[in-house]
Amino acid sequence: MRVKFVQSGGVVGAMRGCELDSSSLPPEEARELESLVRSSGLSASGEFLTPAARDLRLYEIHVESGAGSVAVTFDDHSLPERARPLVSFLRRNAKPQGRE
Repeated sequence: MRVKFVQSGGVVGAMRGCELDSSSLPPEEARELESLVRSSGLSASGEFLTPAARDLRLYEIHVESGAGSVAVTFDDHSLPERARPLVSFLRRNAKPQGRE
């Protein structure tokens, strides 16, 4: 399973991100990542943003697995409760990113 994560926006607008491949992670971390993805409820691609919201952080998550591919974008307000533990895990692994 491969997971690409980008966090952007917020008041400062800094970008952070990571790309994780469960096959190259330590076994315990790989199991945690796969479990968090399964329990996150992310099953359909889409952009789920709060209308007229300002200065919110955006979370882009792209998951590739044997079951297919899902790409989603949420903000602080639209992020589903079930996906919050996954985002916390990804944020812990994220590093500053340059602007493209």
